[in-house]
Amino acid sequence: MDRKVLQHLMDDMDRRGVWAFTVPRLGIVLGEKGDALRTTISRHAKGGLIQRVSRNVYVNPRAMSMPAEPLLALASFLRPFDFCYLSLESVLSDAGWISQIPFRYTMMTTGRSFTFDTPYGVLEMTHTQSKAPPQTDFDSRRSIHVASPEQAYRDLKRVRRNLDLVDIHEHAEAS
Repeated sequence: MDRKVLQHLMDDMDRRGVWAFTVPRLGIVLGEKGDALRTTISRHAKGGLIQRVSRNVYVNPRAMSMPAEPLLALASFLRPFDFCYLSLESVLSDAGWISQIPFRYTMMTTGRSFTFDTPYGVLEMTHTQSKAPPQTDFDSRRSIHVASPEQAYRDLKRVRRNLDLVDIHEHAEAS
């Protein structure tokens, strides 16, 4: 597909709020499949029209509809069939339960544990086998479910992460 045609398609999709794509969706948009699709994606990624985020996930780097925190919004593209929510050190830092600011977003997922290193930052997903529904709220600004600090602390204990940074004295009711 010609660069101008793809740029026009990307701009049109951006106006509709679509800023990220999976390879199958790109195939539908481009009307291509197989080797032709892989060649087109590779060529346009090298040219900067689309940007590879992870295996099979691309974004329109010029998109005006890209959310304020694209890394968090990408979780649903990176794990489309799993429930994921922001938790662990990310939530505890935001709530002031730990003083350090994590250098990556930490999430819980019903899928397998994996760390995604993307152009937008690092997203660490930790598997949970918990059968109890987590205490989360949907944050529309971030486009992701977010655990309560109490839930994040329980998650931290359950997955046996370092608890030394948590200020237990102020938040003893969580334990």
